[in-house]
Amino acid sequence: MRSRSRRRAAGISIGMPLLALCAFLFRDAIADFAASDRFPSCRFFQLTGYLCPACGNTRAVLELLHGHLLRSLGYNPMIVVFGLMLLCLYGEAVCLALGKPRQLLPKRAAPLVTVVCAVLLFDILRNFFPALTLCN
Repeated sequence: MRSRSRRRAAGISIGMPLLALCAFLFRDAIADFAASDRFPSCRFFQLTGYLCPACGNTRAVLELLHGHLLRSLGYNPMIVVFGLMLLCLYGEAVCLALGKPRQLLPKRAAPLVTVVCAVLLFDILRNFFPALTLCN
């Protein structure tokens, strides 16, 4: 049982950097795909004129792929927070694959709930203070 979890962690340790490398190498193709009319416009924004919590996520991912961290945060900080969480989970998988398990994310829910609430508060406040965001 333990060796199976180590093998799975080793697979994640190898697969995730390959996936990230592919996303980085094909970032222009991904940007072209995202710029096409394949993604529907935000129905919430169309109906209310306010940005929903997901508004700007696609642009935030594209900016992150191009290495623009601050622009990505300006579109939607949710992507950067999610990326940091994935990075911590990746670090845990690498440590497990090496046989030295470590917990990088907190066990308790309070810190994670605090971060999620802060991001949602930003998502609400950016509707009233346009200087907080790059979204149009």
